[in-house]
Amino acid sequence: MISDQTPQELLEKFTAHLLDVNRKINLVSRQDSFKVVDDLIADSLAILKLIDYPHSARVLDVGSGAGFPWIVHKILRQDLRIISVDSNQRKIEFQRESARILGLKQCVFHSARIETMAELDADFCIAKALGSVELICELTARHLKASGKLVLPRSAKEVIDAIAVETLGFVVESDKEYEAAGRMAKLLVLRKERR
Repeated sequence: MISDQTPQELLEKFTAHLLDVNRKINLVSRQDSFKVVDDLIADSLAILKLIDYPHSARVLDVGSGAGFPWIVHKILRQDLRIISVDSNQRKIEFQRESARILGLKQCVFHSARIETMAELDADFCIAKALGSVELICELTARHLKASGKLVLPRSAKEVIDAIAVETLGFVVESDKEYEAAGRMAKLLVLRKERR
């Protein structure tokens, strides 16, 4: 482990830092901020249990906002190599500062729109709140390695159009429901098809 602090201590440190910065910069909803952050951490932990990251996987988080889920995943899996992309410079600066405070290494930050960036060659791409499944497929396909995986936390009720996804070069690998913070959601994993 890079830090001598436990994952729980690092999660608590991240929470405190996020709540402190959130008073000045709107990173998450300010209404009941502590509950919002607690729910985001619970959701990130639930997602992590459903992803089979190989050792040292390169993980791209697109539209990464306040750093969910990648910061939580990195705290528990410090071998992961992270690429965080968000168009909001202030949120990227917050993430960079959080990584420094938490002692997280192998993290790269980009304040940019994903469609303007050169190929990033990721093993996995997570997009939590970027838009429709089809839009996310279009925006991220070229940033994934052949057979790379797109990991999409979605509403439990959302119906996925597998044919549209295949047209965009992906196949549905799994579609698993999970519970986090008292609500049901699902994690959609799409695998990029070799072409």
